[in-house]
Amino acid sequence: MTWGDLGSYTLQSLLYPGLLFIIIMIIFTQWIYRKVAGRVQYRRGPTYVGPFGLLQPFADLMKLLLKEDVVSRYSAKIAPVIIAALGVGAITVLTLMTPLAYDPVHAPFDIILFFYLALWASLSIMFLGLATPNPYTSLGVGRYMALLVSAEPAYISSFLVPVIIASKIDPGVEYSLYRSSLISYQLWTDNVFSLIAMIIAAIAGFLAMMGILEIKPFDFPEAEGEIYWGIFTEYGGPRLALAFFILFAERIVVPIIYVLLFLGGSWPIDISTNYIGGLLVIFAKFIVVFILLSVIDNVMPRFKPTQGVRFLWKYPVTLAIAALIIALLI
Repeated sequence: MTWGDLGSYTLQSLLYPGLLFIIIMIIFTQWIYRKVAGRVQYRRGPTYVGPFGLLQPFADLMKLLLKEDVVSRYSAKIAPVIIAALGVGAITVLTLMTPLAYDPVHAPFDIILFFYLALWASLSIMFLGLATPNPYTSLGVGRYMALLVSAEPAYISSFLVPVIIASKIDPGVEYSLYRSSLISYQLWTDNVFSLIAMIIAAIAGFLAMMGILEIKPFDFPEAEGEIYWGIFTEYGGPRLALAFFILFAERIVVPIIYVLLFLGGSWPIDISTNYIGGLLVIFAKFIVVFILLSVIDNVMPRFKPTQGVRFLWKYPVTLAIAALIIALLI
C-alpha cells in the first residue's frame, strides 16, 4: 500500500462513502421513515425545520448531542464511548468494500471481513447495554443477544449464497463481496438451480435482515412499552445519539449490501463503466427496500421474544441453510 492509497482510503472513510455520507443518509432516510410512518399511522409531524421538514432528524440529533452527558453512578464512563466509536468505524469501513466507493477495498475472501465488521457493529450495541446496571437494560441485552444468535446464522448463510454462486460462475471473484456485487445480476439467470438458490436466499436474507435491524416484529429488545427501551434505558444525550447513529447506520448499510447481492446491484447499468448512473440505480433500489422495511415496521405487531426466536430458527435459518446447500452443490 502506497501513501496515495492510504490518503485515498482515509478521505473515503471520512467523506464518501464514509462518515459524512452516512450522516447525510441517516438524515435523509429518517426523514423518509417519518413520512412513511406519518402516512401509515395517519398522523402529522413537524415540517418547519428545513424544506418539507427534511432537517428535522438533524435537529433532533443536535438536540441530543448538545445535552449534558449524564452518567449514572455505577455505569461505565469511558468504555461505552470507545465501544460506540468502534461500532461507527466498523459500519463506515463496510461502505469502502462496495462499488459505492470510487476506490474500493477488496481482496479474495473479504466476505469474511464483511461478516466480522457487520457483527461487530451489532455487538457494540449489546456492549453499550452491558455498561449500565439496570434491570430493564439487562432484559434488553438478554433479548438482543437472543435475537442476534437467532438472526445471524440465517443472515450469514443467506448472504453467502450469492457470493458462492458468483465465485463458481467466475473463479476470479474469489469470494469477494465487491466482485460478487458486480456480477450479481447474472446469478438469477445462470441456471435453474442458481435461480432456486437465489430466490430462497433472498427471502431468508430479507427476514434475517429484519431481525438484525430490529424491524417489527423483531424489535422486542427495545419494546418501549414493556421494558422502557431496554438497552437504551439509562442512555441520554450524546451517548444515546451515538447508539442511535449505529442503529440508523446499520439500516443504511445492510439494505445496500442486500441490494448489491440480491437485487442486481447497479444493473441494468454497469457501474464500472458508468459510475454515476450505477450509483443512481443502486440508491433507487435501496430507497425501495428502505420504504418497504419502513412500512413493515409500522404495520406489524411485535413478537414476544420466544415467538421471534422460534420464527427465526424455524423459517429464515432453515431456508438459508437449504439455499446454501444448493449453492454448494451447483
